[in-house]
Amino acid sequence: MWWALLIDAREPTQYVFSNGQRRFGLLTDLGSYCGRVLNHYEGLDALVIEANHCRDLLAAGPYPWFLKQRVGGDRGHLNNHQAASLVAELGWQGLQHLVLAHLSSKNNQPQLALDRFTSTLGCDPAWPQVADQAFGLDWREIA
Repeated sequence: MWWALLIDAREPTQYVFSNGQRRFGLLTDLGSYCGRVLNHYEGLDALVIEANHCRDLLAAGPYPWFLKQRVGGDRGHLNNHQAASLVAELGWQGLQHLVLAHLSSKNNQPQLALDRFTSTLGCDPAWPQVADQAFGLDWREIA
């Protein structure tokens, strides 16, 4: 189908893993979120979430218009504002770990993502972690 070429993922990566006591969530390729996502991700102990792009950098960046529309659309990727708002709505205070991942190398910068989360959540700037595209992130333990 032709429309399948216009979305980044037919099925966003949405997982919640649990051992019955602790819950870990992973969210990428989302583009937008709704109450159903919020319901499934409430009460997490740790979360890895995409903070793919800065809206301003995407708009001014090198991508052609159609790609900017795809990446920034409802079936593309969460931008820094959307991802931070989603975490705020989840009630982030119970999280032991928050990892920002899937940052675009052309349309985002780690400090921009961290600044947006810090501003939106009012959290300690050293608390959210950014997964590096080349090196990932050191292991984290959910206690």
